Amino acid sequence: MTTTLTRPAPDQVDGPKPATRTSTPLLITVGLAALLAAAVGLAAPSAVVAPAMAGMSMTHYMELLSVRQPWNLLLFMGVPVVLAETLAITELAILFGRAPRWVHTLSRWAGLVAGPVMLGILLHLLTNAVAPLTTNGAWRGPIDVLAVMAYLLGAIPMIGITLVELGLLGKDATSARRLHVIFVAAFLVVAHVAMIAGMLDPTVMGWSATTGVMPTVEHTTHR
Repeated sequence: MTTTLTRPAPDQVDGPKPATRTSTPLLITVGLAALLAAAVGLAAPSAVVAPAMAGMSMTHYMELLSVRQPWNLLLFMGVPVVLAETLAITELAILFGRAPRWVHTLSRWAGLVAGPVMLGILLHLLTNAVAPLTTNGAWRGPIDVLAVMAYLLGAIPMIGITLVELGLLGKDATSARRLHVIFVAAFLVVAHVAMIAGMLDPTVMGWSATTGVMPTVEHTTHR
């Protein structure tokens, strides 16, 4: 009796599959987008000026979202949250079933955009909020620091997602997908910490608006 050996199909072979290779033009495009976002974040006029909020007891995180309506809310909350939710939902669809091609495409492009967007936001807020608030001792207690820093930490996983999509992180498809899931989860965690802490009245954690009034961001960033 003879035995016929059949070669398994490529998608049936055990072991890690190679990560998706990213074309050079796409790498250059995303790199230029990141540089542009960084330049805009550093050069744009401060978005954290808050003349209407002077004397109100709130964190700088909440103050940031409350002024320049609706633009600050859309830029600093709407865009990152929409990107994160898009990544989370498409991630679930990909992990738990045979998702159609458009789901993979949507997830990929959301991941490619997320890093440059958050890089621009990070540099803008570090320059116009964190640096002057720290230099002038204008933080409104520990909860204020927690809210702002948790928000800014969200830039790390978002940039990580973009690096995964570009094939710069993850040695194969399995590790790349694992990193992708971890980064999405990490962003959602720190974003919700920022939201909860940011909505809290800073006086609850010991900051006092009557004893040694802290200057607003407007006074610390513009003379």
